[in-house]
Amino acid sequence: MKDFIPFIIKRLGITAVTLMVISMVIFGVCQLMPGDAVDIMLGGIALQSLGDTTIEELRKELGLNLPVYQQYFNWVKGLIHGDLGTSYVMKAPIAPLVISRLKTSLLLAVPASLMMIVCGLALGILSAVKEKTWIDHSISIASLAMLSVPAFLTGSLFIYIFSVKLNWIPAAFNAIDMEGIGFFKLISSYFGILIFPSLTLAFESIAYVNRQTRASMIEELKTNYVRTAVLKGVPPKAVIMRHALRNGLLPAVTVIAFMIGQIIAGTVIIEVVFSYPGIGALMLDAIKFRDIPLILATMVVISSAYVFANLAADILYTQLNPRIKYS
Repeated sequence: MKDFIPFIIKRLGITAVTLMVISMVIFGVCQLMPGDAVDIMLGGIALQSLGDTTIEELRKELGLNLPVYQQYFNWVKGLIHGDLGTSYVMKAPIAPLVISRLKTSLLLAVPASLMMIVCGLALGILSAVKEKTWIDHSISIASLAMLSVPAFLTGSLFIYIFSVKLNWIPAAFNAIDMEGIGFFKLISSYFGILIFPSLTLAFESIAYVNRQTRASMIEELKTNYVRTAVLKGVPPKAVIMRHALRNGLLPAVTVIAFMIGQIIAGTVIIEVVFSYPGIGALMLDAIKFRDIPLILATMVVISSAYVFANLAADILYTQLNPRIKYS
């Protein structure tokens, strides 16, 4: 335990540096985007009616007259204090908007992550236990299919089948209906129709977790201590649950954490396919209208979620595997 605290501090330090580098890259890319912030805010026609003095005053008010490095530090200072800035296009504070859209994105990401963990691990364990049987071959073929089909195509097929043909889910979600509703009320109200976007989001991740779990479990089931347990007459279920499962799942933990990050990033595509009002769709709208403060805010939130998912994987892996040294 005495080595655990320094390990956490070290990992948090690495995470902080990673986030700083990510923020620099995002800010730098946004600075290279074409277009003028004042032009975006006022529109070309309104801009022509203003004098040069008024335009310069507006630039000064927005801090656009400062050097790029100073603009970056001011932006980071705002981030630390929870101020994500003001949208150029919507002319409203960004933080409440991002929080609202993040809530709706979590309605996809959380069920998708649970599906990935439960289905991926269960199929991987079953495939390993039934190695070289028709069950194993069927699961392997299904996994390859899930990895091969792009998410946007899977989503389009779901919309065609369950929306166009069966009319079970709407072809597009109404952002107005979903805003201002509590998280748990959203789950209870939209559970039935959110299941298909979540399943689309989880498809590829389930296949990755399944394949990793299968490989590690097959290797673990062939170790000497597991064979010894079998020779001693330990029931097969106990051999799997008590002996093979703990070590066999260790490699899958890292894959799961990585795929949770992938799921969070993958919401962008799924939200576009299903016309779902999440943070990914918000980011694409911001890019389309060149709303730089909103682009910065959404990309930082998505990137941070990805980084913290991997941090959680590192911490969890060291706790599950005593052979790993904190150093």
